[in-house]
Amino acid sequence: MTNPARPAALSDSQLDRVEGVLLGQAVGDVMGAPYEPGDIPFTGTPELLGGGFGGYAPGEWSDDTQMSLYIARVAATGADLTSREALDEIARGFCRWVAADGATDVGVQTRRVLGAVVAGRDEPGIAARMRAAAADLDAATRRTGGNGALMRNGIVGLTRLNDRRATAASARAVAELTHADPLAGDCCVIHAEMIRSAVMAPPWRGGPLPAAAAAMRALDLIPAERRRYWHDLFDGGILSDSRCLEPPSGDGFTVHALGHATLALAFVNRILAGRPAHPSDPSGGGGEPAADGARAGESRFARIRAERADRMDRILVRALEASEDKDTVAAITGALAGSHLGASALDPAWVEAIHGLPRRADGAERRASDLRELARATALSGLTGAAGERG
Repeated sequence: MTNPARPAALSDSQLDRVEGVLLGQAVGDVMGAPYEPGDIPFTGTPELLGGGFGGYAPGEWSDDTQMSLYIARVAATGADLTSREALDEIARGFCRWVAADGATDVGVQTRRVLGAVVAGRDEPGIAARMRAAAADLDAATRRTGGNGALMRNGIVGLTRLNDRRATAASARAVAELTHADPLAGDCCVIHAEMIRSAVMAPPWRGGPLPAAAAAMRALDLIPAERRRYWHDLFDGGILSDSRCLEPPSGDGFTVHALGHATLALAFVNRILAGRPAHPSDPSGGGGEPAADGARAGESRFARIRAERADRMDRILVRALEASEDKDTVAAITGALAGSHLGASALDPAWVEAIHGLPRRADGAERRASDLRELARATALSGLTGAAGERG
């Protein structure tokens, strides 16, 4: 029996943006991977090269997207990602990834945490033990604010599209499996809420995309004792839109990695300032022109679609040229840009080329079609009419 409070469906535009989160992440990841060691200079135009720290084939995504898909396989069932069962399944997936599934280029912090628990991955309570290992590492080093939780976070923004607090709780719970620094969890909460709110917003019709302002609208989801820290970063600090020409160095730090994503949007906003916004998009941003649009509507649709593609390209290029950890920053940025502009704004040649781990049940590598399916299943299975704070 259908829940009468459940939304009937997402619009075509929203589904396009849902797919854009995972596909945007994967495309950004693939674009950045060859340049991350610094052996190949990035000259302003991404090339389908392969290589990088993981010795990737052309089009193969890195650990950023690999880890996201272990989360996605659980999220796609509609599971509550704060539950013990769901977190155990995600934790087991992470362990299986490093022990048996061919993990590539695993980050230092993540490898240490997973290495502490991988031997007991099939025993009950693996998520609790993983969190404890992350907390132990934080206590020992006070250096666990890496970007490894944020890089895999995009899919979490789709898990409860009509409940911002449930989304935030899921983002923090999944982050804390490997990253105990509260700032790592904060970054995932802000990023997830920016994605969730972008997917649920009206379709983009031209003009600037919200950057620091969107991040600041998520700050009520951050514990009160750290809200001033974040407010000052985004409002006049190093992550404010006005600093888009000079993003912070050290993007291995999760705060700076998140900042690179928002600043890439702000940078392109500045570059494209002055372009007119369009009053309507007959397609809603993701489908075909409305039947009654005739030639004028079709022309307007084509123009807006071209502008979405142009803005997406510019955002990803900016993420690459301004960063050091290029695959990770471009993945984080791609998920965010995809939530605004949709999968249809991505270059089809790049979408067609992407592939990677974890393998499907039939042994084949996953491709764009698998990511589309996981993203849609996550978004649709998580839509509930239950009580929650919408927005």
